[in-house]
Amino acid sequence: MSSPPKILHIISSWESGVGNELAEFAARLSRSEFESEICVLAGSNRRSVPAVPATTPITTLGLRWTCDVSTYLGVRRVLRRFRPDVVHAWDDVAHSYAALHSGTQRILAEKRETDAPQGLPKGLPRGLLQGLLQKHIDRKTDRFIVPRQNNAALDGTVPTVKTPTAKTVVIPPAAVPVQSSVQPSERMSAEKLLEKLDIPLVESSGDYYPVFEPQYEPAQRNYKSMPPHQTPFLVGIILPLCLEHRILDALWAFETLNHVHLNYHAFFIGDGKDRETFLRYRDRWKLFSRVHFLGEQDLREQHLGNRSISERLLPHFDVLLHLSPSAEHSGTILSAMSCGVPVIALETPESREYITDGTTGILIPAEGDFRFYRRTAVKKLLYLLEKEELRRSMQIAGKDRITKEYNFDAAVQRRIALYRELAYRESTDGRTSSRH
Repeated sequence: MSSPPKILHIISSWESGVGNELAEFAARLSRSEFESEICVLAGSNRRSVPAVPATTPITTLGLRWTCDVSTYLGVRRVLRRFRPDVVHAWDDVAHSYAALHSGTQRILAEKRETDAPQGLPKGLPRGLLQGLLQKHIDRKTDRFIVPRQNNAALDGTVPTVKTPTAKTVVIPPAAVPVQSSVQPSERMSAEKLLEKLDIPLVESSGDYYPVFEPQYEPAQRNYKSMPPHQTPFLVGIILPLCLEHRILDALWAFETLNHVHLNYHAFFIGDGKDRETFLRYRDRWKLFSRVHFLGEQDLREQHLGNRSISERLLPHFDVLLHLSPSAEHSGTILSAMSCGVPVIALETPESREYITDGTTGILIPAEGDFRFYRRTAVKKLLYLLEKEELRRSMQIAGKDRITKEYNFDAAVQRRIALYRELAYRESTDGRTSSRH
């Protein structure tokens, strides 16, 4: 009996935006049908590594620059040792390192809207070098997976890198499942979750003044206070802790919520190079009792298990706040919608595709400067937190849309079908598959 086809998954790092997707995908691959291994080009903080099946070996290399000779040699060693039938590159950097090696393996590459030109080290001149390198990578790649027909950008612009049409396979974006068994009635209460995290409840320093319910009319001076909410609202932000993801704008919004005496707790989930900077801002603005920064290791220390951070906390949030302009981490929006968490997101081409403003979530217009984003984020948070019925309707509408349009199981089956096709396909370019 012949051995099953070997699949090598290559990813630049667990923080690349598709780490959770790869981990969930690896868990669904049948060991009897495929033998798989994961190669991570860049080392990672252990708190950021998602839960990967123990039966799937992981090799971590030491990528330091976009063009790294030691990483190139490391990939070659993995290819020679494992001898895969199919190499699946999950992002652009991984695709470059996979395609620059000659061998019998078939190459399957994920192409996303934000991918830069493939294989080009930063700082090298664009021109003849780019054209030659692009042609070589395209020639070595057997299939490109794109999120939509012709890899057209969501805003209608021409994509930066065009993929050969004959090699293109369309697989729409999919939501990584997050505790699909958790129903709204089974959600952990805010008090219980805070207790499990060893976070004390905080009493509001004054009455809360509604902004939308009832609508404030300055001419009538109907600005009446009401007792603070007894149950705290839980707001989640799941992003790398980097300035480019507008974490500081979110912190400013929470500092403003303190002045209206809103009973809330905010959780920043993730790690990043600017974590210490954000901790200093949090302490300077005296938000340490309501704003919490958690990584994977923090959750394990609180006895929440070894499953990923999203699987443990995301289903229990009242709102997910997503202010990042990057499309790389837009999958978090889909994950939140899949488990019935309303989303407030910055308007980007990706968020416009996923969210119908006012129905499946709320969009913050991408216009103006940082002051506009901060003020608007505060207004949208207050609007959604005050309107309980709207939150419930968004929970239902979001889950329904994910089930119909962004089903993860369907995306898994499409990729498995590509594995079967490539692993058993007769060679047309001089490469001989080990399956024959």
